[in-house]
Amino acid sequence: MNTKASSILMMIFEILAVLLVVYLTTSIAYAYGSSTMVEKVNAAEEMRMMIDTLVAVSGDAVVEYPKNVSGFNFILDNAGIAVFEKGQEKNLWVIREFILPYGYNTEGSTENAERVCLEKKGKKVVLRQC
Repeated sequence: MNTKASSILMMIFEILAVLLVVYLTTSIAYAYGSSTMVEKVNAAEEMRMMIDTLVAVSGDAVVEYPKNVSGFNFILDNAGIAVFEKGQEKNLWVIREFILPYGYNTEGSTENAERVCLEKKGKKVVLRQC
């Protein structure tokens, strides 16, 4: 076999392999970017920051989460906040932990609520439907 022909065939296969890798990488990145996982992570992080802010505020306050979260369920306890979809396995839940000052408590849960609120009364932060 001619070495020039075999090198051209090898170059064609290498180009096809590179194109395949690029296509797979882009399709996987698009799938992750358009999935609800990003939305759950953002919601959990924003709720964690809202709780930290409420704890720092003196007095009572109510804060409404500014987005529609009707596709998600939230569970808030003293260890952190969990965001998940109905029927989702626990290993797919997005959980963000936080540390509360001494004497503070957090609790509450919502299920497919369009709007959720965090309410601080005294040293207790409650997650509830608005």
